[in-house]
Amino acid sequence: MVSWKVVVGSICLVLLAGFCKAQTAANDPSLNGPVSQADVEKLKHEIAEENRSSIEPITEYHSESGDLNNRLNYWRYGGRLDLKLSSSSAFYVSGTRSQYMTRSSAFDGAGTNFTAGLRGQLSEETNVRVEGGATRFNTGSTTVNAAAAVTFKPSAKLALYVKGSRSNVEESLLSATGLRPAAGPFAGKLVGQVMDNRVLAGAGYTLFSNFDVFAEGGLGTRTGSNIESNPFRAARAGAGYNLLTQAPDEEGVTLLRASYEMNYFGFDKNLFGFGGASLVTASGLPIAPATLGSDQISPSATSASPGVGGYFSPQSFLSNAGRLEVRGNSGSLHYLLSGFLGSQTYTGSGNRLVAGFSGTLRLALSDNISLPITYALDNYGPFTQQSLQARLLFQF
Repeated sequence: MVSWKVVVGSICLVLLAGFCKAQTAANDPSLNGPVSQADVEKLKHEIAEENRSSIEPITEYHSESGDLNNRLNYWRYGGRLDLKLSSSSAFYVSGTRSQYMTRSSAFDGAGTNFTAGLRGQLSEETNVRVEGGATRFNTGSTTVNAAAAVTFKPSAKLALYVKGSRSNVEESLLSATGLRPAAGPFAGKLVGQVMDNRVLAGAGYTLFSNFDVFAEGGLGTRTGSNIESNPFRAARAGAGYNLLTQAPDEEGVTLLRASYEMNYFGFDKNLFGFGGASLVTASGLPIAPATLGSDQISPSATSASPGVGGYFSPQSFLSNAGRLEVRGNSGSLHYLLSGFLGSQTYTGSGNRLVAGFSGTLRLALSDNISLPITYALDNYGPFTQQSLQARLLFQF
C-alpha cells in the first residue's frame, strides 16, 4: 500500500536497510528512497527472508498532518507466515486489518487484506518474486493488489531489475476506502478508492571500492471509481559511498553509508480535490454523513481547482537529498538508523526543506524469537507523516 504524502505512489515511510554492495542496492529499488510504507514493508520482508521459516504478529500506527479531507490516520494489525520451500525459495501469506481514522470519527473506515506470494531463484544470477491479494472495505467494495519483480545480476558489480505493482493509495479516506455520497453528482455511487499501477526498471553499479551509482525509471497510471485515470512518470538516481563496512555479525557499527538521491515524479492531471465527496463544504464547514455530497464543490478539474481524486498529484515533483545510514549490533540488539536532509519543489510550491528519520531496533529475545520496532518520520510533499510499527518474530 502506497502513500504519496510520502512521495509518489506508493512511494515512496525511509525505512532503509543499509547494504554493503551496490548490486544489493539495485536489488531493492527502495533502498535510498524517502520514508514510505513500502519501505516499512521492505524491512518486514527482509527479516522474514532469513534462512528459516517464520511467523509474526504485526501492529502499526500511522499518523499525519492535514485538514479534515486529507488527514488519514490508521491502526493496522495482523500477521504473516513465511515458509521456506527450499534453500532458495519460499511461500508467504499475510492478513491485516486496517482501521482508518479521519479528524471526524463519523467517517472512519476499515479494510481487510489477504496477500500471498512466492519468491525464488531461477538461476545463480536471477531472482523472482510474485504476489497477489485483495482488500475488502467497509464501503462494500473490493480491490485487487499484485506485485512481481525480476532481478538479474550478470556480474558482481552490476544488477538490473524490472518490477510491476498494483497497490492501494492510502492518502485520504477518499483515495483509500472510497466514499458513497448520499447527494450530489455521485449520489449512491462509490467514488475514490484509488489504485496505483506501475512498471519500473532500474540498475545499480559498483564503480570502484565502496562507491556505487543507481538509477530507476518507469511509468504508471492511477485509477479509481468514478474518477479520471491519471498517467504519471517517476524516476530516481543517485550515488552512495560506504564509509565503513564489516561483517554483519560483528559487534559495533557494521555499516556507515553516505548517499545522495534525486527523486522525480509528475502526473498528467491534478486530482488532489474532493468535489462531490468532500467532508467539508466550499466554505469549510464540516458535512454530516447523511448529507455527504452536498459540498457544492465541482468534481472536475479547472485551472483554479483540482479534480476529484483525493491524492497528491502535481504536474512535477523534484527532491534532492543527502542521507546518512548506520547499522550495527550491540549484544542482542541490532539497529538501523537513517536520516536525510535536502530540498523539494513541486507544482504550486517553491523550494522547501525536506527531512526525515527512520530507526529500527531489533531485540533478540532468544535464538528463535526477536522483537523488531520501527519508527519513521518525514515531510515529503505537503504533509508531515510518521509511523510506528512493532512485530514479534518467531522463527522455526
